[in-house]
Parts: sequence; structure tokens; C-alpha cells
Amino acid sequence: MKRRVDFNLVAALLGAAVLAYLLYRLGFRQVLQQVALVGWGWPLIIGQEILPILANTAAWHYAFAVSHRSVSFWNLFKMRQAGDGFNYLIPSATMGGELLRVSLLRRDVSLPRGAAAVTIAKFTQFLGQGLFIALGLALAAPFAPLRPGLLPWLWVLLAGCFVLLLLILLGLWLGMFSRLTTLLTAWLPHRLARYLPVDKVAELDSHIASFLKSQQAGFWASTGLFTLAWALGAVEVFLIFYFLGLPIDLPTAVTVETLSVFIDAVLFFVPGKLGTQEGGKVLIFLSLGLPPVSGLAFGIIRRIRELAWAGVGMALLATFREKRQEEEAPGT
Repeated sequence: MKRRVDFNLVAALLGAAVLAYLLYRLGFRQVLQQVALVGWGWPLIIGQEILPILANTAAWHYAFAVSHRSVSFWNLFKMRQAGDGFNYLIPSATMGGELLRVSLLRRDVSLPRGAAAVTIAKFTQFLGQGLFIALGLALAAPFAPLRPGLLPWLWVLLAGCFVLLLLILLGLWLGMFSRLTTLLTAWLPHRLARYLPVDKVAELDSHIASFLKSQQAGFWASTGLFTLAWALGAVEVFLIFYFLGLPIDLPTAVTVETLSVFIDAVLFFVPGKLGTQEGGKVLIFLSLGLPPVSGLAFGIIRRIRELAWAGVGMALLATFREKRQEEEAPGT
């Protein structure tokens, strides 16, 4: 029997190998000393993340059609964090967080409407990511001490990303999920194809197309808020640089965050950003003429912050389960 290759597992193992090599090459003790410099700054570094989380939640709110923005902001906040925590902590769950959000939304809106809002929010998040990178490359990177010759290559790669986003937008406009379902129906054996939710998929495409055609204000509000959320990552850069004792100014902070977001976008398929978080920061610091040991420490500090908020997300997910158990309990 032929075994299927688990690409998520392969990517995670490669990322772990990169991290182990960097720790060995740069010196575990030296990196640990750098991380220890944060000291009393941990609450600030971890706590500042609430700003982009709130912006992300507001962006998701505007991904719903005006007539279906009935889900409370607090519930959206909890669902978003639960989904992010699930994606971060479960290595094989590349899109599991989005499916989890769709499931959690079912008590408030219909399945197709919830799936449409999650899909639109995912697209506007990607679009906001691209816009932030473009703004960072245009407004900040030219004034940062970046190695010459790097910017043109980044612009070419970003242009390719925008072409891909345009194709995805066109697919959403033209009923991408129904077309994929039609292909699956023709390809799968009949005993399996009959279980495909064709009617639900058609309704999903209808909601997405309707939103794209009639909810332009919501679309751009969502995109703008996601762009803001990406930009707020520069606050964390300022804080980490301060506690590591590194020189920092606005162009450098925005450039570091721009390149970090860029690397995360290109290497999105690596579970939990294992190795890419740390290796990416080392490359960024080298490109800016900064110590690579500090870059690795930066990546580890950011990972600790991400783990802390992923834990918060899992705790918030537990509140949904407890509420469901209370609703299903007899005599209630």
C-alpha cells in the first residue's frame, strides 16, 4: 500500500532543522542571553498584541453583509482567537482555524453565510497583507539601511502575489467553489460524490458574489482594518528592539515588520512558522546590517508572544464548548 507524503510534517521537520542549526551555529547561550534582556518587558510585548487582534476582529465584522452583522464583537473576538490558536498549535491544521470559525458561527448565522464571511475575511486579510507590504516597501524600506539590490526583487515577488490575489478574486466573483464542486462530482466515484453539499456550495458562492458586488464599503473597510492590523506589528518591533538595546527608528521598524510579513506570506505552508519565524528574522537582521544573534532572539521572543496568545485562543475555544454542553444538558 502506497503511503501518502504528509507535506505539513515534512515542512515542520525542515523548519525544526533550520531552527536547530541556527541555535547551534549562533550559540544557544548567546541567544538565551539576548532573550533574557527582555526582563520586565514581557507584559508589554505580549500585551501590545491586543491592538492588532482588535483591528482583525473589526475587519472580520465588516466581512459580513450589513444585514447579517448580528454576531457580537466579543464573540467574533473569541472565534478569531480560537481559530488562530488552532492553526498555530495544530501542525496539520493549515486551514483548520477557518473551518473552526465556520463551525462556531453556526449558532448565529447559517452555514453558507458563515462560510462566506470567513472566506471574504480571509481574502481581505491577504489583500491587506499585500497592501501593507507594498506601503512598507515604498515608504519605509528606501530609508532603512537595507542592502542595495534587494528592493527590486521584493517588488517583483510582490507583483506576482498581487496577480495571484487578482485571480482568486476573479474566481470568487465567478463562483469558484461551485466550479470546484462540479469537478469533484465528475472525478469522485458516485457513492462519494453524492455526499457533496452541492446546494450549500451554490448558496455560498451566491453570498460571496453578492457581497463583492453590493458591499464595496464593507469590503474596503475590512481590507483597510486588516492593513492596519499588519502595520501595528511595528509596535512590537519597537519594543523588542528597545529591550534588546538595538538602535531603532520608524523606517527600520516598519521595514523589519514588512519583511517579516513578506516572509510569512511566502512560507505560509510551514506549520506554526516553525524555523521560518527565526530564520526569517536572522535574514532580515543580516540584510539590515544587524547582529544575527539578535535576529534569532527576536524570532524566539515573537514566538513566545504567539504561543501565549495561542493559549488564550484555546482557552476561549473551551468557553464555546462549555456553553454548548450547558445548552445540550437535559432540563435546561
